[in-house]
Amino acid sequence: MKRLIRIVLMFVLVPSWRSMMAQTETLRACWDDVDFSDSTLIGSRNLSDKLIGFFFSFTDGDEQHFDSLSIEGLKVVLGKAKVNMRMYEYILDFALNGYSNLGRDNVTDFLLNYPQLAEGEITIEEGMRLDSIAEPYQKVRVGAKAPDFSGVTIDGETYGIHASNAQRIVVVFWSTDCEYCHDFLNQIRKKLKLETDFELVTFALADNLDDVNAMVKKMRLPGYHFYDDLRWDSEVFLDYHVTSTPTVFVLDENKNIVCKPYDWQELKEWLK
Repeated sequence: MKRLIRIVLMFVLVPSWRSMMAQTETLRACWDDVDFSDSTLIGSRNLSDKLIGFFFSFTDGDEQHFDSLSIEGLKVVLGKAKVNMRMYEYILDFALNGYSNLGRDNVTDFLLNYPQLAEGEITIEEGMRLDSIAEPYQKVRVGAKAPDFSGVTIDGETYGIHASNAQRIVVVFWSTDCEYCHDFLNQIRKKLKLETDFELVTFALADNLDDVNAMVKKMRLPGYHFYDDLRWDSEVFLDYHVTSTPTVFVLDENKNIVCKPYDWQELKEWLK
């Protein structure tokens, strides 16, 4: 469902956080009569009207609390909806459409991190469906300028993506305990000319730095490699909206994203 929603968000805006939390509890109670496990409700007039009433009614225009109240409301409904991933997907799509059309970037960015879903809580197929819903709203879609990053590599070198003079950069988010990640990186090392045509930049998900160093050495990976212990909360993971590993981006000389291959075969087809 892709329809333009240009109705101002609901909530009686209040000055204090305590009052906002009290209002959130009230909002939570208004969903007690909804069976989120019932997929027949998806797309129904009753559910869509209730969502519009919940998210898109009139306010007094208080910009200070506009986004924060919206986010608290989204936590409520998405937290309840995750008992049924099809319902969660429907409400995520509904909310992304509305808030993006209202120009509420903070709320849209919050939604793109799939609120209320914990690591390992969904299947690969469910994650792919969520990614397909989020794709049009992501800042890291093909054609967009890649988010910048600068930092010190595991070897002590200073590197910045936007500061790089490389004609093409392959950015890989990977995990040290992911065999598929290792296969993908090995294909990239063997099949791409990383010393001349491509620059490799990787961000590792690992338990410790020693594991990263060992795997980079084992795979004989050239390029620039980064690690911090924040895991999924690492700023670069959030900026690139990484929800699974491996996640791969190819950037051109202007640092625009030109390819987001799912696997080596897809990257190989793009290279042709």
